[in-house]
Amino acid sequence: MDATKENAHGVRDRGRKVTTDRESELSRTHGVNDVAGSAVATPSFEAAADYRDVRLDLIPLRRRDKVPADRRWQERGYDHAEVLERARRDGLNLGVRLPADVVVVDVDPRNFPAGRDSLAELAAAFGLPLESAPHVLTGNLNHPGHHFYFRKPAGVVLLDSVDGFEGVEFKSLGRQVVAAGSVHPTGGLYRWAPDSPTLHKIPDLPALLVEAAHRPERSHASGAGEITAEQLAASLEHLEPTDYGDHRRWLELMMACHHATDGEARQEFIDWSTSDPSYADHEWIVGRRWDSLHADRDGAVTIATLRRHLNEAGTDIAPPDAAGDFDVWDEVEPTEERSRWNFLSLDDVEALPPPRWLVPGVLTEGSLAAIYGAPESGKSFLAVDMSMAIAGGIDWHGRQVERGGVLYIAAEGAPGLGKRFRAWKMDRCAQGRRFDLHLMRDDLNLAAEKDGGARAFAQAVADELGPLRLVVIDTLNQTAAGADENSAKDMGRYIASMKLLRNATGAAVVVVHHSGKDLGKGMRGSSALLGAMDTTVEVERASDGRSIKVAVKKQKDAERESPMRFNMEKVGDSLVLRPTVMDAAPGDFGGGMDPILELARQEANERGGSIALKELAEIICARDGGADATARRKIRGAIPDGRSNAKASIDGHMVWLEPIDPRNPKLGILVRTEG
Repeated sequence: MDATKENAHGVRDRGRKVTTDRESELSRTHGVNDVAGSAVATPSFEAAADYRDVRLDLIPLRRRDKVPADRRWQERGYDHAEVLERARRDGLNLGVRLPADVVVVDVDPRNFPAGRDSLAELAAAFGLPLESAPHVLTGNLNHPGHHFYFRKPAGVVLLDSVDGFEGVEFKSLGRQVVAAGSVHPTGGLYRWAPDSPTLHKIPDLPALLVEAAHRPERSHASGAGEITAEQLAASLEHLEPTDYGDHRRWLELMMACHHATDGEARQEFIDWSTSDPSYADHEWIVGRRWDSLHADRDGAVTIATLRRHLNEAGTDIAPPDAAGDFDVWDEVEPTEERSRWNFLSLDDVEALPPPRWLVPGVLTEGSLAAIYGAPESGKSFLAVDMSMAIAGGIDWHGRQVERGGVLYIAAEGAPGLGKRFRAWKMDRCAQGRRFDLHLMRDDLNLAAEKDGGARAFAQAVADELGPLRLVVIDTLNQTAAGADENSAKDMGRYIASMKLLRNATGAAVVVVHHSGKDLGKGMRGSSALLGAMDTTVEVERASDGRSIKVAVKKQKDAERESPMRFNMEKVGDSLVLRPTVMDAAPGDFGGGMDPILELARQEANERGGSIALKELAEIICARDGGADATARRKIRGAIPDGRSNAKASIDGHMVWLEPIDPRNPKLGILVRTEG
């Protein structure tokens, strides 16, 4: 066939057969030294912790495949430990279920036009910082590909491709990508590129590219979205893809499927189309044609056309999955009833990851906290100050925060917040910076007798905004209508609602509250509130009104630091906080000597600066009498990956983990030390 002849799916075939030389050129262009790798038999699960640490959900995939092992995987609640145990037991691959604020740039060089590098062109056109993005090599031994991880605004929906950059696809909410450590059908291992940054340092997708890839808003045609993607997949099983070699007939069916699912069945239609051997390598082409239908079209082909095609094949649209009417459950062989409680051994407890600072010295990740003080004490200014730092990824007065999405529930004082936000940006010279902050001003009751409203709100936040770093509720009084703050029962309901928000979003949840008449007695109301908080912060305004004192009164997992003082200085139409007294930022949790880190430093030094992780695990097992897996978890929990993330031992030596040979992960991991 002539390489330039239009194929049956209406796209000019540009001769996408990529040679080994072409792949080598891609490798050189994008700084990859070993693209293809070598064949392996079983998955490696060492990288699983990388995803867990940044709260990216892992899901089970079929053995040596890219396809999810479970139906309705987008909706299931997965437990990380259970997924990992199942994958180890059954030899399954792992997938990363992508949230709304993460986009993976998926690169398949087979679809690059002849003589061109679409990835390099995309990076040049939009300033895409590939070198600073976490980077997975896909493990295809025949045609190596790439996954680059970026952040994007959670509320922005992207097209899956951008015209003119064939072979580059964007995957986000509703999609999944294969995780590092999984095995490609060709036998290669998905693995982190040797120079890949960690997932803790995911850069933002450039604003120009977000704009170019933004899915256009479209009016919903009558009847659009009547069936689910799963229903379509089941329906298409009755149609033979080889009967759709004629372009017009195939296009009509695609348009009908797009309308029937309101554009949500992209992957299902691609899978069906590429099951025709003649178009097995046309995944990108079919996906691009599907994306072109997101714009409004007059006289759109509807679900009725899909039904006609199915009727001609003697069938009809598949009924909804009956399981959809019930809670999701794992499709496994019946076993004895699972306990509703989880019991951890001492080894399990010791292997749990330590808490991590969100705002060093003040807030920990995923915690419950309260900021309290008298009226007009400046407590809301403090909440805004930390919110803006986290949402913009800007240090909090010299302390490095964990960047992420912020939801500010402004039940009190909402009209003045705009001025405070603007003043903060002016003070930090950050007017052009993107802030992942969302404001909610609607009525909300988190202390209602029935928790249905709180559950619905938590789910709506998770659905609309995705994972968050921080949720601020300003104030308790205005979000607890009819509740008695002195009642342990009423405050118990409020605390439960805070936990619902935390569990749904992964965020630290901070409530702004009032102190009692006597500030020395702490927060107003029931002691149940104090008991449930991981952190409480007291704000007291000076008598001259120009400064505030901020004191951490409770810190469950760390020592309380000395009080901080801030001046309240006028910037623009509002006030900002500027520190006058503040200690140096605290270090990581655990303080003092980490016994595993010190043992690793000692053993590595005695061997000339390095020791195999396997050998160190054997030493720990012999010393402590635990299992090998437990010893490895302890090592992983104490020692970071990569020289750039090295941790200092008590005598100042830097200790880290690195592959013996980045090109061959099967050779194992080294513990390295440097004095």
